[in-house]
Amino acid sequence: MSCQYNLLLVFLCGFAALSVSTETCGKDLLVGTSCIIKLRTRNNEKPPDIRWIHDTRGNILRWKNGPIKVKYDGVSMEGDGSLRFSSVSLKDTGKYKFTTFNNEGTDIGEGEMEIKVYEKAPKPAVRIRCTDDGKATLSCDIGNTKDLTLSWYKEDKIIQNENKPQVFLSFTQVQENKPYSCEAHNPVSKDKSESITVSCKAVKKAVGDEVSFRPVTSIVWKHRSNSDNIVKVIEWDDHGARIPNPRFTGITTLDTETGQITITNLTVEHSGVYTIDINGKEQEQKFLLSVMEPVPRPNVVYLRCENSDKTIGKDSTREERKCSAFHLKGDSITDRNEGNPANFYTCTPDNRASTETSDPV
Repeated sequence: MSCQYNLLLVFLCGFAALSVSTETCGKDLLVGTSCIIKLRTRNNEKPPDIRWIHDTRGNILRWKNGPIKVKYDGVSMEGDGSLRFSSVSLKDTGKYKFTTFNNEGTDIGEGEMEIKVYEKAPKPAVRIRCTDDGKATLSCDIGNTKDLTLSWYKEDKIIQNENKPQVFLSFTQVQENKPYSCEAHNPVSKDKSESITVSCKAVKKAVGDEVSFRPVTSIVWKHRSNSDNIVKVIEWDDHGARIPNPRFTGITTLDTETGQITITNLTVEHSGVYTIDINGKEQEQKFLLSVMEPVPRPNVVYLRCENSDKTIGKDSTREERKCSAFHLKGDSITDRNEGNPANFYTCTPDNRASTETSDPV
């Protein structure tokens, strides 16, 4: 029985090794990829002498019927002589050539493969520069990342698929107030900017006049409930303010100058996290709201004095004594009669959202 298990283990291990060894490198690779460059020989036999060479770094690996000599970190040799990369980097870009020899030192075969390693495409940003005559230049900011192709979109429809970092808009195009975005991509990854609505209104005023500008073109407040459901609370743009969710209808207002939201007549279902999108981009600041039921008005049922054998209560016929008010955690207290008729007691429950104080006793 144990022999069968051992055979099964050997089979599974062999299958796992075979699966990994078939993970060959493509021509274009993303930084961090693990893969192998296959060694191709006659009859797929492993020769007794193998040498791997990189076109700019020279010899990187050598094996000859013994230990493997590796010159650079991150590379190793498979059982069949193939070259493995544990995690490719930009410096691994280039041509790789293998040469094989027999025991007599005769060249018995060689091969070559070229790979190119790319960084992950960054998320670009659209920059707008307006001219005095109402025209605009849009620039796609990708930082210092290289080897990227840029595409431009208008209302999510591609308008330019050339590697140009800028788009020039005429006065008529600017007046359309349409959203534009750009996408950065290479053969292995891509990312797209946020959409930006272009507005370049040329304003001319006389000395002594006043002017105002509106940098904020849209505001959206969103609510994430404690059950993780996300809904729009209120949104505003050129078409005005809208409240799409009935939970906030009639109780929600928005200050479009400051972005401040006000919600009245709160209920427990308004608890959760509130976020705001300005010009289509979610802001980092978040607001946590906890709405609690109000505490009920308490009653002091009785007060027991140590030196009295009677209970002072709301139904007692004994003459009422007044006690100084203070807060004390707990459901009950015991009082020592100090003979001061001006003293009285109250109790005040507090749940951090509201408080109520009983009548004095």
